[in-house]
Amino acid sequence: MGHWLSALVPEPGARRRLGLGTGIYNIGTGMFMTSSVLYFTEGLKLSVSEVGLWLAVAGLIGLFAGVPMGHLADRRGPRGVASLSLVVLAVTMVGYIFITHIWMFVVVTVVEMLATAASRASRGGLIRRVGGEGAAAYRSQLRAIENAGVGIGAAIGAVALTLHTLAAYQVLFIANAATFLIGAWVCARLPHFPPLPAPPGTKPGVALRDKPFVAYTILNGVMSLQYAVITFALPLWIAMKTDAPRWMVGAVLIVNTIGVVALQVWVGRKVKTVQQGAAAMRVAGFVFLIACGGVAVAAHLPPWASAAVLLAAVAVHSVGEMCHAAAVFALSFELAPAHAQSEYVGLQDMGLGAAFAVAPAVLGFLCLGIGQVGWLLLGGLLTAAGLATVPVVKWALRSRPFPMSEVVDVVAETEPATVVLAAAPFAVRPPARRQPPAQTTVQLHRRPECVVLDDNSRFMLDRDCVVGRDPHSSDAVRRGLRPIQIDVRSNGMSRAHLEIRSVFGRVYIIDRQSRNGVTIRPAGHSQWTRIAPWKPVVWLPGMSVRIGSRTLRLEGNTLRGAVAAPPSSASTVRIKHANRIPVASVRNPS
Repeated sequence: MGHWLSALVPEPGARRRLGLGTGIYNIGTGMFMTSSVLYFTEGLKLSVSEVGLWLAVAGLIGLFAGVPMGHLADRRGPRGVASLSLVVLAVTMVGYIFITHIWMFVVVTVVEMLATAASRASRGGLIRRVGGEGAAAYRSQLRAIENAGVGIGAAIGAVALTLHTLAAYQVLFIANAATFLIGAWVCARLPHFPPLPAPPGTKPGVALRDKPFVAYTILNGVMSLQYAVITFALPLWIAMKTDAPRWMVGAVLIVNTIGVVALQVWVGRKVKTVQQGAAAMRVAGFVFLIACGGVAVAAHLPPWASAAVLLAAVAVHSVGEMCHAAAVFALSFELAPAHAQSEYVGLQDMGLGAAFAVAPAVLGFLCLGIGQVGWLLLGGLLTAAGLATVPVVKWALRSRPFPMSEVVDVVAETEPATVVLAAAPFAVRPPARRQPPAQTTVQLHRRPECVVLDDNSRFMLDRDCVVGRDPHSSDAVRRGLRPIQIDVRSNGMSRAHLEIRSVFGRVYIIDRQSRNGVTIRPAGHSQWTRIAPWKPVVWLPGMSVRIGSRTLRLEGNTLRGAVAAPPSSASTVRIKHANRIPVASVRNPS
């Protein structure tokens, strides 16, 4: 039990704070889900048709707001948009208490749906920044926390349903508003993540022009019909088509919730890369087919046998649901460019929202209208969507619409590339000969870039650095490089593992022939590639660098201007039997 709880609770720092806020405001979400419809119809005396119509209209507006809201979060920073959207949601919960006319209900509902779209999209980008390289597994932790929060909130909401008074419903809505405000406060205390710069030439609406990702969004929307199986189709099937006792409606919901809370983290840790995400979608499709077959079989069994088969089918369905969720987390994070994470999440949520909108009609026709064969058709549809995801993901990897990080491909005939600084000469690979400066160059003044580690700690690139578990005594430090010591979580990092250098307005990384090497993963890629020792590689924002068990990410900034520099401050990249290339040093002159 202790080990399971430790796996469920995120590690201290920003991850735990975001997890805390997520759990708190999902308690409010659970309260709202159980009581809102009855409050609107019986408390506010609105007709069922009016409530259904305007909830559908507001949901449609929110559906198309996801992409622009995500773009706003990418350009303004996800933390601020996420916090503000939660505040707006709190205001709408209070607003529901003062509704006296249908037009007021429409206004509040539309604002709520817009804020929900902004919250979901910006939260996706925020999770990516807080989670770092382990974002997919971290998102699985948050999903388990979400389900636990919704379960607690549903239990509290059941109390209001039992009292069945207007005051009880209103207290519930005020409590929901309070959970949103607490969530906003916790979110505002997270570190500020500045927007990542888009590659040059990037046009607005990059997500909508990404045809492979649009295709994946459609397939994920089809697969997302499975969420309505537990909440819509199965309760009606149990009540209308089986001899199972009515309490099975609540039992299957409990089994599903407990299964997700207990096992989602474990499943999420198995799905980290794009290929693993595609495989998990395929597995989820087959699992759903088995579960749908079990539900269909339960129709003509004795009560005890029907209950047993339904519980087993729900347990199998829950496994498929967890595989599907883990696949979505990996694919949405890894297929999206670093500068547009929230926008891509907004597009993905369009497919999810469309699935929720059409699920009652589709599942009602297949599962309740056709019957047992309809359940098998539903399982086949989900299986087909899972199988089709695999080639679509391969297509996406072949045709990423955004530029990948660049790698310098320097070919040396007899000697690796050597960098020589005129002011403080050194060789990337010793020994090297002192080279006099040959040309006057231009010095570019930049705001220092920032390197962010996987635990969200960071350091500024105000000058060239050498990174390792104990770099202070290395020759690079004696040549003037700044030592950056990183805590080692496990073996694998050398004393002086990696050099980070700024040359001619670009950031380069250099593996100092470390024992376990340096691996890189460009934005949008899933495979790690080991770089050659002593060979400079351009490090652009969005590229992940792994040394030992730690992962580093570059957050870039823009140029402020350029001034002429004297020849003595210039640096030169020299390659054996190659022409000299004058470059500029951005290190502070000493």
